[in-house]
Amino acid sequence: MPMETMTREPNLFRSQWWKTFFKIAQVGLRILVTGFATTSIATMLTSNQEIYMPYDETYIAVAKAHYSYSSGLWYKLLVDAVLGVFSLLSSILAYKMTKFSHTEPKTTLHFFLLLVDVVMTVLTISGCAAASAVGMVGLRGVEKPGISWTPICPLARRFCGMITLSIASSYASFTCMMALTFLSACKLMLLATH
Repeated sequence: MPMETMTREPNLFRSQWWKTFFKIAQVGLRILVTGFATTSIATMLTSNQEIYMPYDETYIAVAKAHYSYSSGLWYKLLVDAVLGVFSLLSSILAYKMTKFSHTEPKTTLHFFLLLVDVVMTVLTISGCAAASAVGMVGLRGVEKPGISWTPICPLARRFCGMITLSIASSYASFTCMMALTFLSACKLMLLATH
């Protein structure tokens, strides 16, 4: 055996295990993102609550908490919808790419997936940040000179719980999108150096 082949280290990223892991992770994480985005949308759409106050041995509705009253929550809902559609479409594309991987790998398709993953990751974290800011105001309120926003969460616990679940689902989507971006970049780098 020549000395050159004995001293060469095996490359993990070129092994069959890595290729199988990459295929499963690409499709699986995209399906998870679709599920998290759908959960986030469903919990946001059902997060409305009327706030009642006691009045003369009865209760009267004095306010209604609804996601559409906040531009930050509305923006997050739209981001989750866009993310859900793109992750569903990209999961179909990734699945088709795994089924036809015996042919020449298409660097253009992997670059397209990386580009979509980066854009969706940035869009997702912007929606999470907007909703988190609104959520903190709803939880703690704001007391500054000239500004006084009362916290709504002590009065609308169900609403705040649903919004919290929706935001947590969006952060889970973001985590999966970060992993997908890393995997897509690794795959594209391997195709470029192959």
